[in-house]
Amino acid sequence: MKQLLLEAQIRSAVGRSDVGRARVAGSVPAVLYGKGETNLNLELVDKKNQSVMFTPGIFNTLIKLTIVGDTPREETVMVKEIQRHPVSEKILHVDFVKISMDRKLETKVPVHLEGTAPGVKEGGILELVHRELHIRCLPAMIPEFISLNISALAIGDAITVAQLPLQEGIEVLVDAHEPIVHVVAPKAEEVKTATDAAAGAPAAGAAAPVAEAKQPEVIGEKEREERRTEKAKKA
Repeated sequence: MKQLLLEAQIRSAVGRSDVGRARVAGSVPAVLYGKGETNLNLELVDKKNQSVMFTPGIFNTLIKLTIVGDTPREETVMVKEIQRHPVSEKILHVDFVKISMDRKLETKVPVHLEGTAPGVKEGGILELVHRELHIRCLPAMIPEFISLNISALAIGDAITVAQLPLQEGIEVLVDAHEPIVHVVAPKAEEVKTATDAAAGAPAAGAAAPVAEAKQPEVIGEKEREERRTEKAKKA
């Protein structure tokens, strides 16, 4: 799998006011966590390194982190959490976790669909039940995404966890019979509405129904009728 390169500096100031000043100066505070180790306070001091955090799939990507300080060193890490400003999306804080390449870990990987399902052309509805999957494997085996070909799915068909085209050594932490994507028939109400609409429409070439013709009003006819009635009464 791909590995990103990142550089961070040791951050000595850890108070809230110090962190605030670092942000004003353009730095992004960060922390590196390691199992059984003391947390290490870091900061990303330039835009180039900060932009790495916007990489698609950043949460399931290995990062080669170079830590600059009195004793520079390199660590293999992954992003655990990114805090962003709710409006500007500006990165406020990053949590990294140290990774051991010979120890399995758990992460989530997105699902990508390929092709067009015949069942959709037949009127079915394609439902992606799981947009991402929770997996367990060695760090070097983490896929960027899981690709599923849906070009053979008819109405009623599904691709389950057991049918996933995965490399040996990758375990999906979801029931094997769980559908990931399937094509379902449209609801009965939708079918009835479509049928009624088709039945109510005029056949091809047929004239549309014409409303009952309304007799035109004859100007002055009402007055003449009233005068004739009045004369008959006097007679």
